[in-house]
Amino acid sequence: MCEFSQEQQYHAGLNVQGVIPTTLAAIVGTRSPSPEALEAAFTVARLLAGLGIGVVSGLALGIDGAAHRGCLAGGGKTVAVLGHGLDRPIYPSAHANLAELIAQDGALVSPYPAQESLRKEHLLARNRWIATLARVVWVVQTGMPGGALAAAAHARRQGIPVLTSPWTDPHWQLGYESLLKHGAESIDVLSVTSRLQYLCTQPIDTPLQKCLTI
Repeated sequence: MCEFSQEQQYHAGLNVQGVIPTTLAAIVGTRSPSPEALEAAFTVARLLAGLGIGVVSGLALGIDGAAHRGCLAGGGKTVAVLGHGLDRPIYPSAHANLAELIAQDGALVSPYPAQESLRKEHLLARNRWIATLARVVWVVQTGMPGGALAAAAHARRQGIPVLTSPWTDPHWQLGYESLLKHGAESIDVLSVTSRLQYLCTQPIDTPLQKCLTI
């Protein structure tokens, strides 16, 4: 684990409540997923927790919340990146209790000053930090446009692997095809846990990830 000192928080550009696990996989996606995708996010996060791999996501409704809950259900540590300061009320309010559980063993993280209010642009910008903290990003399910696509784009710029999964419902095809077009690896949900585990063991290059291994 890496517990940030105030100096490390400043240099990383983050404010942290709790402890950020060393090894994290990002699990992100739509706020309005299919029941199958919601179950997949929860189950894979729970399995990763059993393998000693934490989960980072954005505390949003839908896929994000399922990923956080799955990690906690597996006894793991999860990290939520917020779109507001740590001293502001949790958004979405429906996840206020979930945020408390996350902070007990994992971390709430914000790149904004403690009293910074929620802004629409903050919600989009947090995707950069979700990607930066992760060894790999799995976009479970997303439409067009979507914040998960932004997380994938930030990961790609940093050389962080991006995975995505196909779904039979054509509603999700555009998001899936866009991710593949930009270099994401397609993988079915039955195989994704082992692939995420493998990629989380690979060498890391981003400065913040290197800090987390110290």
